[in-house]
Amino acid sequence: MYSPKELGLKVKKAREHRAKRSGQDFSQKMLAFKIGETSKWVQKLEKGQFYPEWDALNLIADTCGVDIEFLTEEKFESEVEYEEAVKGGYVTRRIEQEELYL
Repeated sequence: MYSPKELGLKVKKAREHRAKRSGQDFSQKMLAFKIGETSKWVQKLEKGQFYPEWDALNLIADTCGVDIEFLTEEKFESEVEYEEAVKGGYVTRRIEQEELYL
């Protein structure tokens, strides 16, 4: 697992990948809306200020049409493995299971 800054760049590339594939702009604000976060949250993520929690990272991957491995450059079998990899890094709030289906 690499630094939050490198992860942020990968999230930006994933967002740009979606825009290129669809032929339409896909802004930070649009990504934020799709994953239930604020545009400021996405902006901070892309600047590499924190590691997102596992569920948020999966939502970003799904929304942008990339594999989670594209974002992490590692194959994590579980949330626990991801949390161990980013231990010591700053993780934002936890997304409750119910929020994933709103």
